[in-house]
Amino acid sequence: MADGRAVRGVLFLGALLWNMCNGMLFVLTPLFGVTLGLSVLDIGSVIGLPYLVTIVMRFVGGAFADRYGEHRMLQACYSINVLAAIALCMANGFFSLMLSSALANLSRSVFWVPAQSMASQLSRRNPGKMLGQLSAANYTGQLLGLALGGILAGWLGYGTTFVLVALTCGLGMLLGFALPPIRSKPEGRTVWQVTVGMSRRLMERRTWLLLTSSCAAAVPFGITQSIYPVYMSGLSFPEGWISVVIAVRSIGPVVIGLGLGSEITIARERVFYAVSMGGLGLCILATAWSEGLLVLGLCITGLGMAGGVADLLNQVQAVDLSRASDRSAVMAATGLGWNMAPMALPLLLGWAADAWGFGAMFLATGCFFLLVAVGTPLVYRILR
Repeated sequence: MADGRAVRGVLFLGALLWNMCNGMLFVLTPLFGVTLGLSVLDIGSVIGLPYLVTIVMRFVGGAFADRYGEHRMLQACYSINVLAAIALCMANGFFSLMLSSALANLSRSVFWVPAQSMASQLSRRNPGKMLGQLSAANYTGQLLGLALGGILAGWLGYGTTFVLVALTCGLGMLLGFALPPIRSKPEGRTVWQVTVGMSRRLMERRTWLLLTSSCAAAVPFGITQSIYPVYMSGLSFPEGWISVVIAVRSIGPVVIGLGLGSEITIARERVFYAVSMGGLGLCILATAWSEGLLVLGLCITGLGMAGGVADLLNQVQAVDLSRASDRSAVMAATGLGWNMAPMALPLLLGWAADAWGFGAMFLATGCFFLLVAVGTPLVYRILR
């Protein structure tokens, strides 16, 4: 087994670079869709529909990670990201843009489980601290990627920007192949046995509780990558500023990861669950009355913080339910909300915005999350 410090360095650096590249892909996709004349629903479909495939791939990826090693799955993840960038270089309409989005989402579905599993095994005493540091690396990369994507598109144009993203993804892929394994010997179960074990997890009430926290963790990503760029484009904000405002979403999780990583524990899970749900509700609700860049930036930063709390809580809950040998499988099952929310939200909220307008859509969504926060004791009584 490789030295823990060597694994940590390569893992965190690779995670930062991958998130930067993937962040650029995801902010460029809806902005490029606007220039192609696609509707809000079309762009929501481009972002959301590929998650149908990634739901399955999350299970397969978790099974393969437990069977063959997390480092192998991360190498595959970084390679798929290169293909997504190449596809974006050639995109010229709805279906070609959908292909690029599908590959980027596929890469994203493969990344989280093995990366979080590796980080959680770097410290048995305080896995939350390692997960918090990984979260900080992830969201620092996203912050850079989301900001650079729009700025470069406004400065160099989409074509040149797409080529630069593809080259950067290639560098990340090379770094991935330098990643050493975290475990000396994988467990002898087959991929099918691991997959069946994950499916059985979905029969447990506790798993469904964790699914709600992983859904909450994915909300900021799902709506800032689809709804918010279109909303701000309708307010006539330039692409570079839209990219920067979307990028501040990543500031919150970095702060949460470094500041609260060791504080989020199972003993305090109800408090942090309510805080995350309430934070999402308040920030989405405030967006209904926000049309300025500064206020929207504050709302999106708050969304990132609330989602960061839910994300770390979900990971700590998954570690509590698992052993090192089945960590990836458990994280794949309990983190399924990370695939469900970004798939459903762009479609549902895109339809609502087309039908009733952005204001009514933000009001209804914010009130929903506030009700969940108030109802935390009931949620735990039913699912705990």
